[in-house]
Amino acid sequence: MSKTNNKVIKRDMSTFNIVFTVIVVLTNVLFSYVFFNLTQYSGLSKFIFIVLNIFILIVLLALNLIFIITIRTRKSNMFNVFVALCVILFGVGSYGTYAMVSVNTNIDKIIDEGSTSETIETSLVVYSDSGEFLIKEEADLEGKTLGVVTGSNNYDLAKKQLETNKIKVSYAEFTDNNELLLALFNGEINAAALPSNYVGIFEVNDGYDVLLEDTKVISTFSSVVEVKATVGSDKDITKEPFTVLVLGVDEGRSDAVILVSVNPISMKITMSSIARDSYVPIACYGGNKSDKLGHARVQSRQCTIDTVSKLVGVPIDYYFESNFKGIVEMVDALGGIVVNNPYEFVGQSSSTQRGHYTVWVPAGTDVPLNGEQALAFARERHLYASGDFQRQANQQQVIRAILTKAMRTADLNKLLNVLKAAGDNFSTNLSVDQLIDLFNHVMKKTGRYYDDSHPENAILIQGSRITGYNSGIWNEAAQLRLSIVRLFEGSIKDTNEAITRNIDMNSKITAPKSWRWDANWIFTAPTISNETYSEQRIIDEMPDTVINFTGQSLGQVQGWASSRGIHIHVNYEDCAATKACGGFGDGVVIAQSVRPGIKSSNVTDITVTLTSNTGAAAPTGGVYSITVRYVYQDTNAEAAPTVTFNSNPDGTYSINSPQIGGYVAHPGVVSGTATGPVDVTVFYKKVEPTPTTSPDPTTSPDPTTSPDPTTSPDPTTSPDPTTSPDPTTSPDPTTSPDPTTSPDPTTSPDPTTSPDPTTSPDPSPDPTTSPDPNP
Repeated sequence: MSKTNNKVIKRDMSTFNIVFTVIVVLTNVLFSYVFFNLTQYSGLSKFIFIVLNIFILIVLLALNLIFIITIRTRKSNMFNVFVALCVILFGVGSYGTYAMVSVNTNIDKIIDEGSTSETIETSLVVYSDSGEFLIKEEADLEGKTLGVVTGSNNYDLAKKQLETNKIKVSYAEFTDNNELLLALFNGEINAAALPSNYVGIFEVNDGYDVLLEDTKVISTFSSVVEVKATVGSDKDITKEPFTVLVLGVDEGRSDAVILVSVNPISMKITMSSIARDSYVPIACYGGNKSDKLGHARVQSRQCTIDTVSKLVGVPIDYYFESNFKGIVEMVDALGGIVVNNPYEFVGQSSSTQRGHYTVWVPAGTDVPLNGEQALAFARERHLYASGDFQRQANQQQVIRAILTKAMRTADLNKLLNVLKAAGDNFSTNLSVDQLIDLFNHVMKKTGRYYDDSHPENAILIQGSRITGYNSGIWNEAAQLRLSIVRLFEGSIKDTNEAITRNIDMNSKITAPKSWRWDANWIFTAPTISNETYSEQRIIDEMPDTVINFTGQSLGQVQGWASSRGIHIHVNYEDCAATKACGGFGDGVVIAQSVRPGIKSSNVTDITVTLTSNTGAAAPTGGVYSITVRYVYQDTNAEAAPTVTFNSNPDGTYSINSPQIGGYVAHPGVVSGTATGPVDVTVFYKKVEPTPTTSPDPTTSPDPTTSPDPTTSPDPTTSPDPTTSPDPTTSPDPTTSPDPTTSPDPTTSPDPTTSPDPTTSPDPSPDPTTSPDPNP
């Protein structure tokens, strides 16, 4: 049997030698590539690295030795061993090479070095609140005004496009896209050159969604441009502290902004979230103009970096940017993460179309979430009382959970998938060498940590946010209230000090006044920022605006309008015929001619559309119940009893509002034509007293004027005994009263007239009349 297995192969081995020589050489090359690339990641585990490399060397030596023996001895058993070993090692080497190529490729994708190519897509946009667009195509822009942002790629592309098509326009330049869009809404320009995703960028602004529905894209074009990368610092980040600005980008906007400081020596990290709606000076806007922080990213990434750096007062060394898809894919690649969530809700998916609330997020402690659920958890704000502030805390919780899961994972395939997800959706200006050195440094530090099952605890992460308060500003041009967050100066200062302490090795540290030690005490990092500060808050006064009448009755609408002097006109929708009432009941508003949010003082008439589910014709008149309520505007308390009466047969009605001393009724007369029951509220506004005018001491009588000597008093006239002299007025002593003239009792003296200092009181006032005690 042994003789059969060890028989010599006598046929020509030339072909075999050539083929397997090539295979052996390739296997050596593949293993050598893996060997040298693994050296970069020795920090993962020194022991594993040494064992793996010794194994590779032994395997390669064995393969080469068996190959040589097989060729020289031509023994069949050696041939079989060699073929089996060669196939196995070639497969292992191929997979190892694939893994290393995948790692290096995805790291290269993440790294943003030098100039990169980026496709810029620009749309020419027009606006019409009537739905009738006079400009329908590029050619219609001839001789019109096109709004552009100064120095933007959209400006350059639009100008090139129109010049190519020989269309002459006038250009109106603006500092940012928000200002440009508002100018379009306000009719200052005929069209605007905006990013093609302008709807996604601005629809999160209060009131913009309605205006954006009335816009139309007449042309879209694109071009590939070279974008200069943001150059990072050349620090040795394994020995020197550094800062990173983490950006979560959605539709070109910064949806998440977190300033991170890292001290590689103490292994301490601070994370300071900044609300995307923070109203701060934008670095790339002219004149230090303020805007929402999230809008800075629309201009450029560098604009956001410079804005945050200037706001907090610390240099930013690097950035790390991700889109929503990156979070979903990374969490899924890790097999999910675990978070604490107090409320169950259905959140928004990663779909680029808004309003896709289809992701169920369960409540509880240590709740497992997949990628879509993790993203929905990080984006949710409406559910929480603190709104965007809680969302910032959730975003930090997701980041911690991803780091924890990644550091605990030993599955190579999972880590490769994580890296692939990062390569497709993340970018940073950290260099490859810096990333690898940092990775090795962290693995060395965590390798020394006593708890192998929780290596993440070797890193102290102190999370916080720059606190502030919700506010709003009125935009007169767009007739909109814009919701903003005003940041506390004290919180900005505390954040600056916390980051400085972490990155400045020579910073002064305030020693604690007291201390305690307990073996069972679990350390909790102190908060960086307080929730509130004793600072004067800026409260912008908002005008009264038109509300959303949808679902209200005609009486409710008329009650709101009558107190503001606005006339309501009514149309009816035959729901039975058109089936366009969306499930609303009979006699409620489904449309209005003036959008909600418009300043009410600018409106005189509003037309509302009411549902008519019976299919009958809209009423044209009839006797209806009219209810009028009277309340004080400042307290909302009842000012007079509620009145209920019937309208005239043709539906008309009119009633005067009762007079109340010291108050003015709005409206003074409640009137109109009813098409159904009417419920009106009359508001009584307190009348402010008119200030008394004192005589002007700088005014003296004209010395050149003397009384007319030809005029004498009429002796037949006596003064009105019912009239008392005005004690504030001194009669002219040089003038005698006209006896023929009685003073007009209906006329009161002009309080704004300064008395003549040359006059004296009437020497014979009516003894039956006493002076007015309240002049």
